[in-house]
Amino acid sequence: MLSNKSSLRRRLQIVEMVRKRGEVSVEELSQAFDVSSVTIRTDLTYLEQQRYLVRSFGKARYLSQKLGDNVLVPEADGATRKASETTIARFAAEAVDDHESLMMGAGEIVHKILPFLSDRSNLALLVQDIGMAQTAQRYLHCELLLTGGQLEENTTVMTGPDAEASVTRRSVDLCFLEASGLDRDGNLLCADPTVARVLEAARRAAARTIVVAYQPQLNERDGEVFANVADVDALLIDDGIDPPTMELMPRKGLQLHRRESGILEFRKSTT
Repeated sequence: MLSNKSSLRRRLQIVEMVRKRGEVSVEELSQAFDVSSVTIRTDLTYLEQQRYLVRSFGKARYLSQKLGDNVLVPEADGATRKASETTIARFAAEAVDDHESLMMGAGEIVHKILPFLSDRSNLALLVQDIGMAQTAQRYLHCELLLTGGQLEENTTVMTGPDAEASVTRRSVDLCFLEASGLDRDGNLLCADPTVARVLEAARRAAARTIVVAYQPQLNERDGEVFANVADVDALLIDDGIDPPTMELMPRKGLQLHRRESGILEFRKSTT
């Protein structure tokens, strides 16, 4: 019998089963997941609306996806997204100890980590985003440095060779980086190539790296690679991740630790 821990997980597994076999009957799915045919039909109605499959005479047939359309989670409303991002940020902050040197890469979730560090002492922060510097001054008593670099119009994020060099010449205990995409090879992507180059430099310079993401585009190469999941110490992500990507993590040396509120934490294996 297949796992049936949640409707989301079941629907992800249904898509994968139909994709592999091309066509599966309602009866087969009902037996495989040990749920009623009514439940399966509800799942198939949802999946058909999301354009993952088509239904015909009691069966489900796979519908080929366009690149970037394979995230099996409805677009979250603003409040839901903010709550999930804040939860991811809170879990990420747990990795920080007193007296550590941190690099904070650009990104909304990384920004939200800062208030959760207010009880840490003697931190040294290197930040890429001027907005984060203002937040750090509000919540933390710490050494605070900016990477420097170029500021493009209508942005507070610093990039360019100077920013990259600033990261590489400093001692960094832990860097927090944010991904916008994740492909089938486990590559972590950033939508802005200039930001990605600074993130890659930070990842190479840091003793430890934690990557955060909320509903990253899966199987998507519309972005610049800044790391592979095999290169990081932890990946904190919401549970909108498909089975093939989930199965990839242990092959890359990351073990799953489920957290509350639908957050998944993949940590580097210690064995």
